[in-house]
Amino acid sequence: MEDKKQKLHRIRIIRGHIEAIERMIEQDAYCIDVVHQSLAVQKALKKLDMAIMAGHIQNCVIDQARSGDFKKITEELMAIYQYK
Repeated sequence: MEDKKQKLHRIRIIRGHIEAIERMIEQDAYCIDVVHQSLAVQKALKKLDMAIMAGHIQNCVIDQARSGDFKKITEELMAIYQYK
C-alpha cells in the first residue's frame, strides 16, 4: 500500500509541474526555462515508469513465470518498446 501512496504522490508532483509549464507558456516565460521544466517532468515520468515496472516484474512477471506463461511475459515486455 505504501508503494501505491508513493506512486500517487509522484503523480501529484508531476501534475503540479505540468500546471507550472502551462502557466509559464501562458505568461510567455523564457523558452529555455520552459524546456528545463518539461525535461524535469519527463525525468519524473521516467522514474515513475521504472517504479511501476519494478513492481510489475516483482509481482506479475513472477506469477506469470510460475504458471509457465512465458509468452505473455515476452509479449508484454516487448510491447513497451513499440510506442508510435
